[in-house]
Amino acid sequence: MSPAEMLPEQLHYDGAQFDLAPAGTGKLNAVVAKGQHIELPKEKFNRIYILATSSDGDQTATFRAGSSSAELNIQNWTGFIGQWDTRMWKVPQDRDWATSANPTWPEADFRAREQREPSPRYPEDYAGLMAGYVKQASLGWYASHHHTPDGLNEPYQYSYLFAYTMDVAAGAHSLTLPNNDKIRILAVSVGEDSPVLKPAAPLFDTLGQSEPPEKMEETASR
Repeated sequence: MSPAEMLPEQLHYDGAQFDLAPAGTGKLNAVVAKGQHIELPKEKFNRIYILATSSDGDQTATFRAGSSSAELNIQNWTGFIGQWDTRMWKVPQDRDWATSANPTWPEADFRAREQREPSPRYPEDYAGLMAGYVKQASLGWYASHHHTPDGLNEPYQYSYLFAYTMDVAAGAHSLTLPNNDKIRILAVSVGEDSPVLKPAAPLFDTLGQSEPPEKMEETASR
């Protein structure tokens, strides 16, 4: 779970302002996308800004506003947004780093926590290679930890919210969300801006592919 207590009441992205429900007020912080229609302001605008994330892996979905539509890749709320080729090992992670936000220090298991973990052996413990990737959604907000179901902090387990834009034609009165209950919408804003310029070549490192792998690309040779 994302650390809602760290969310600000406002986020700014590319000139747009997202208003968020204050943490701890009991107000709804996110909407589960189930095809709802969101009424848009009556003033003139040509672009919609969406603050969103996915609760279960990257999700490709279509958003519609009037005669306009946009297929967006709503990225996962945690994990990494970029990574080099990563070796995978059979040695399991047997430490639980989750801790209370107000721990007693040093904790009773301090010595055990500071012990050096056993190093994996090659090739015996080598399980394969996960290919590197770079995700492309614009980062709207992040935190350096998230919470376990018991409310403990998981350090260095990142949480993200992503900002998306879609250009719309004049006369759009509502935004129709996709029917995908894995997508969470935190806020929607509108604005009037110049047309988007599309680069003739990628402005980011593709690492040889456009999407992250869902599983290990190769297994170890014996």
